[in-house]
Amino acid sequence: MIDVKEYIDSGILELYVAGTLNREDSYEVYTYIQQYPEIKEYVKNIEHTVIKIAEISNHQEMKAHPFAKLMNSINKKETKVIPIQWYSYMGWAASVVLTIGIFSLYTSNNSLKTNLTKQIATNQTLDNQKSTIQQDLIATKIALDTKDEVIAFMASKKTLKIDLAGQTIAPESYAAIYWDKDTDEMYVDLNGLPPAPEGKVYQLWSLTLNPLTPTSLGTLDAYNNGDRFIKVSNSNTSQAFGITLEPVGGSASPTLDQLYTLGMTKIS
Repeated sequence: MIDVKEYIDSGILELYVAGTLNREDSYEVYTYIQQYPEIKEYVKNIEHTVIKIAEISNHQEMKAHPFAKLMNSINKKETKVIPIQWYSYMGWAASVVLTIGIFSLYTSNNSLKTNLTKQIATNQTLDNQKSTIQQDLIATKIALDTKDEVIAFMASKKTLKIDLAGQTIAPESYAAIYWDKDTDEMYVDLNGLPPAPEGKVYQLWSLTLNPLTPTSLGTLDAYNNGDRFIKVSNSNTSQAFGITLEPVGGSASPTLDQLYTLGMTKIS
């Protein structure tokens, strides 16, 4: 049996909560906590008190003189903190150590949460920037690969070049067609055409002359999106090519008063 009051007054319980006891003493206190309800209740009161102290210490108005204001806050009647017997030197010292530790932990925890939130936001921004850069690089590579393909196609000895001159509606306009009859592949260079007005699109026609028979090779929608070279398939025996301006979606037959360019092939 121990004198419970004397044991509580010794201050060892404050040191136990503060975590400053050695293993043997901590085990002894733990054993007594299980045996004596008064000691168990007192330890709970200590834990409750230091948590309240940590919360009080975090208030902005206590930053100038934290220790004095801590003590004032503890001693106020309206503060709902279960009092501890502070007159024991050992208990008082342990409580101060514990209070400082809990306050530091409380403040550090809030700081860590703030920093973690900022870091998450920063990482998200970096991920978005990385994704955008990767997409731009892929788009640039595709564009470069396409240009290389067009250049190689244009330079081939098998490729026929057909120049399309501007017509009455736009005499300053021009275009060019590069055609490989063996593969039916064809590139249309639209660099000399003005931008298509809103609601309009250029349409390419393959023409035979006797009798005059137009065959649509499709609308050149990609030019509206900024593409200069547009790849087309043409298996017709074309004697000429023409480009007209048509409503979006194209027309079944060319609108002749909207004929922008026209050019004859060398096989006509």
